[in-house]
Amino acid sequence: MNQPAAYTDGSRLAVCFEHAFDAELCNRLKASIRLQDRLSAIVCARYALVRWVPPQTCGDLDRAIALFPATRLFDLARRSGAIFWASTIANIVRAPQVAMLHQQIEEPVCSFALANRDLAGPEQAIEPLDDVGLRIADDGWRCLGAWCQAMPAGVGTRVRLKLAANDLLDRAPESPFREAGPSIVRRAAG
Repeated sequence: MNQPAAYTDGSRLAVCFEHAFDAELCNRLKASIRLQDRLSAIVCARYALVRWVPPQTCGDLDRAIALFPATRLFDLARRSGAIFWASTIANIVRAPQVAMLHQQIEEPVCSFALANRDLAGPEQAIEPLDDVGLRIADDGWRCLGAWCQAMPAGVGTRVRLKLAANDLLDRAPESPFREAGPSIVRRAAG
């Protein structure tokens, strides 16, 4: 909470310096223990972060999600997107389509999505198959963005700071993600 520079993505830190430093240099600056306090103060000022968010402002699962490292947030978004697409995934019957889907999002993720189909979004067109994995991932970022938006002030912003700027994550969520996204993310994290 007091050292947001430690987990802020280099590209988000570069914004604090009006891109005078690139993301790579910002990542090297973050590694300096001597600069942590100053960089954290800059991040807090730029992104309007309060220094302390009381633990009781969100539930245990939301708090756990907020503490996920960036690598785990990528997996969370992928699993969330698969849950959102679960109705579509469940209706795929042709072997070539199933094989292509498993190639793009992996069979365990498909199985997980189907087990959580009760939260699925509306059925979508599976074609074209060559980019279905990307479309599922994009919807996962939309779900995570909706979760961030639903969190108390400061919590969602801190989660976004762990990841490179992504319009799907950063913009205000639209329907049906605004309504379904937070629940999907919580289920994907559980």
